[in-house]
Amino acid sequence: MKVHRRILLQEAAMSAGLFTAAWYLYYLMGVGSMADYVEAGPFLDYISSPAIHIEMLVSGLMLSVILVVVSHITEGTSLRLRPFGQIILLKSALYLLGLTMVAVAVNLVFLGFVYSWSELRAIWGIMSPRLVAGLAGWMIFSILVVNFIMEVRRKVGPGKLWALLTGRYHQPREENRVFLFLDLKGSTSITESLGHARYSQFLRQIYHDLTEIVLLHDAEIYQYVGDEVVLTWPARAPGSGARSLHAFFAFRQKLQRKEAWYRGTFGAVPEFRAGIECGEVTATEVGDIKRDIAFHGDPLNTAARLLELCSEYGQPVLVSGRIRDAITSDGSLVTEPRGELTLRGQGRPVRVYGVSPVAV
Repeated sequence: MKVHRRILLQEAAMSAGLFTAAWYLYYLMGVGSMADYVEAGPFLDYISSPAIHIEMLVSGLMLSVILVVVSHITEGTSLRLRPFGQIILLKSALYLLGLTMVAVAVNLVFLGFVYSWSELRAIWGIMSPRLVAGLAGWMIFSILVVNFIMEVRRKVGPGKLWALLTGRYHQPREENRVFLFLDLKGSTSITESLGHARYSQFLRQIYHDLTEIVLLHDAEIYQYVGDEVVLTWPARAPGSGARSLHAFFAFRQKLQRKEAWYRGTFGAVPEFRAGIECGEVTATEVGDIKRDIAFHGDPLNTAARLLELCSEYGQPVLVSGRIRDAITSDGSLVTEPRGELTLRGQGRPVRVYGVSPVAV
């Protein structure tokens, strides 16, 4: 829950900051520019005084509270699985309702302590229908844009949108990363029993359940490839090797807890196997009409080969010697040597270990 709370607060802060910036932009382009054409009086005093700036900042803070509430309400499975456009429209409508409440509260309560009722009536009296319509249109447009940005950020993954915008990976760069390859066991037989449409729903629900694990263990989703998912962590992060294993076992436990639900809903229970490796890779931005960040290097090939060996050795997860060396101080994990193998497509021998959690 702490991770979800942190994500909600981050999104609320970003949304409130973006909207406050949009609010200031409207002020600079619209209301502020009216100062040279408005006669002296309460309205001119209002748009020229610090009060309007305080009002916008207070509105931004109050809006962040509304955003936290809306985000918490809309985190339910039924909404998050809806089409992208529906999510944006529904959340935008809730934001607009909340923003209207904020505007009313600020004007009636906050400005009531700054201006008298006669001055407030004079300020509101100069608000022409065209000005009110322009303000309302700008508010709706800003909410849609901010909400669209936040949803796109979710779609591409936290951190990726900023990296794409700033060109962090426009030129290839070296990074040290941990990769966790996850693969659904018995996918062929499950597909045959469910059919392609039902199997797609099955995978969609699994990936939705994986989201909580990704957030709890600070993972990044690199890619979905059919029934396979690749997660990654920066290796410089403390305990990233152990974190990848804890993420895998937490995911297995969650699926086991929901075994009855999956069996009753789909008639099949998902079970995953994994291969984990770390090392230097090249990260770069690829594509034109569809852009993404891609990683290239031996660690990905090794992790994929380890994943393939899980079936041969009857292990749920296999790791390389480098991962094993990185988790030696973690007393909650037990490793079992599986020999030194030359993996297909690799010229160097790789130490392979099975890993299991310590029985409680």
